[in-house]
Amino acid sequence: MKWRLSPRLATGLAAALVWALAAGSALFWALRAGGGGTLVDAPAAGGPLPGAAAPDARAVGRVLGVPGSATAAAPASDITSRLTLRGIVTQGSHGAALIAVDGKPPRPVRAGAALEGVEGGWTLQSVTPSAVVLAAGDEQARLEMPPLSARSSASDAAAPARPAPAMMPPGLGGHALSGPAAAAVRAPVRAPVNP
Repeated sequence: MKWRLSPRLATGLAAALVWALAAGSALFWALRAGGGGTLVDAPAAGGPLPGAAAPDARAVGRVLGVPGSATAAAPASDITSRLTLRGIVTQGSHGAALIAVDGKPPRPVRAGAALEGVEGGWTLQSVTPSAVVLAAGDEQARLEMPPLSARSSASDAAAPARPAPAMMPPGLGGHALSGPAAAAVRAPVRAPVNP
């Protein structure tokens, strides 16, 4: 079956297409000549978000280890020996870290939240792309991400064990059936007949 357009229909479609293009062109040029519109005050890429608080310069210096900052980070070797930093997520002044306590699986901790499973009231004070600072009262501890060469990768993960193949009963190797199973398969299926 071939589709054929009548000459009148083809002429009408062509005229509609020409008028649609003319209307679109007129609308485009009217909008273009109408003015530049209003400018939107958008933040620069990677810059601070509008309404976000400015970072505290002393806190940034303290995190980066600048000498002479308000309080130097006091090493708390007992807490740092129990904790392992596994991952960091930062977004502006906010962030979170994956911290493992005593070799257990790592748990996510948001900046400002208390560490679970650690006594002494330790909280995640600040997060940078490569380290976190923990605080308990006037004590501070810094955990750094291990170097890239020491981090685990997806290839280091153990593959899940494959389930054992299902055992086939004797005689069901896919070739021949015997006994009642063979009779059930060979029996014709009869549809009920309504009188």
